[in-house]
Amino acid sequence: MRNYYQILFSCFLLVSFIALPAVRAQQVPDLATLMQRAVNKDVELANKQLDVEQSKDSRQALSDAYLPRVSSLASYAYLNSTINASLPSSTFPILNIPVPALDGTFNMHNNTWLANVSVKALLFDGFKIGNYKKALTEKMKAQTVILENDRQEIIGKVSETYDMLALLKQSKVVLDYSDKQLQAQSKIADKALSYGLITKYEHKKIEVARAQLLAKLAEYDGKRNLVLKRLEQLTGIGIDTLRLIDNSLVPYLNVVPNQNVSNRPEFAALEAQDKAYNYQLKAKRNHLVPTAAAFGSVSYMNLSNLVFQNKAGTLGPNTGDVKLQMNKLQMFPMFIAGVGVKWDIFDGFESKHEIKKIKIELQQVRNKKEEAKELLSLGLIKANTDYSIASAQIAAKGKEKEVSFDALTIATKEFRTGLIKPADLIAAITDSEKAELGYLETVFNQRRAAVEVHKAAGNLTIDKFK
Repeated sequence: MRNYYQILFSCFLLVSFIALPAVRAQQVPDLATLMQRAVNKDVELANKQLDVEQSKDSRQALSDAYLPRVSSLASYAYLNSTINASLPSSTFPILNIPVPALDGTFNMHNNTWLANVSVKALLFDGFKIGNYKKALTEKMKAQTVILENDRQEIIGKVSETYDMLALLKQSKVVLDYSDKQLQAQSKIADKALSYGLITKYEHKKIEVARAQLLAKLAEYDGKRNLVLKRLEQLTGIGIDTLRLIDNSLVPYLNVVPNQNVSNRPEFAALEAQDKAYNYQLKAKRNHLVPTAAAFGSVSYMNLSNLVFQNKAGTLGPNTGDVKLQMNKLQMFPMFIAGVGVKWDIFDGFESKHEIKKIKIELQQVRNKKEEAKELLSLGLIKANTDYSIASAQIAAKGKEKEVSFDALTIATKEFRTGLIKPADLIAAITDSEKAELGYLETVFNQRRAAVEVHKAAGNLTIDKFK
């Protein structure tokens, strides 16, 4: 039994050891994952998405305008008032009861109780709400489309930062190789100096070259930490995880030539704005069309302790106090139902000015569309040109790197045999180093140019980097 547990434990350790690299590999985010995390994290993008939600809610509010509005009222009031009245003598109709002339001051007070439930509903809005809803729909399209422009900006930033990590890593490989070369040749130079084959000055040149190289290597950690911090800020992924990234720079070839700007978010947004202003214009032009609404209510009213009296002598000579009193006057239910029509015949030219303002804004949008089409097309041409030039430079820089490396190999052999001086060897190492770094920088720039082509065509998506 003991052997059984030992074997089981050994199998567990073996499986864990085999699975560890796979788990570790899963923890390393690829470029597409970094881009998606950055898009999800961006605060400005989230706020603009909330603007879309606000527009959606405004459109729903317009749809709800046809829903009935129900309100209720309950109130109590105490009334106390002095009344001055002057009425000529007359006869009460039908009964022919004489009513004497009235001229005097009265006092009235009572308690009033009131309750009411009313309903209002819009029946016809004069064709305004429908057009305003369509205008808001186009506004939402413009807001949603322009979000894609922000997404592409974020994708471009993450791509550049990710490639910068690869550039730094491969640059360090080049610098490490140069350092190894200088270390190896420094030992040879030490022997050459001891044999008097080179001067101390020439020997110092190798030391100076290595010191300069070590200074470049010292900059590496600072630059890499800065790039990692930038990537952490963009994606929200911890630096410890980002340090596991081990990418390399390769030319970007997934670019389709002869694209157009029809997919550009800015152009699509201007198209939606154009339609939105047209619908607003239709709505405002219907300002003379009447609107209709239905209404109804049920009420309860109660007047209690109603007193109506005057002081002695105020109605004339030889008159005493007159007092009328009612204990309660109740009215329930009181129903009201009907339909009302509102027609704005003249609004002081307010609608005329608003229509003129919308027409001006509509023309401004159309002018921007024409300008945007020209500028965006020119930008696409420039981006394609820059990409073609950068791609062509890769071949030239690759050839320069190859020639420089061959020259360094020859210079190393000749230095060992004493055919060239340390200065010539240092020049060969420096030239090879510059050629290697120049090639890497060219690949980096070519990838940036490829990203700009996709942005200029409006199709820079995460899928382009999978």
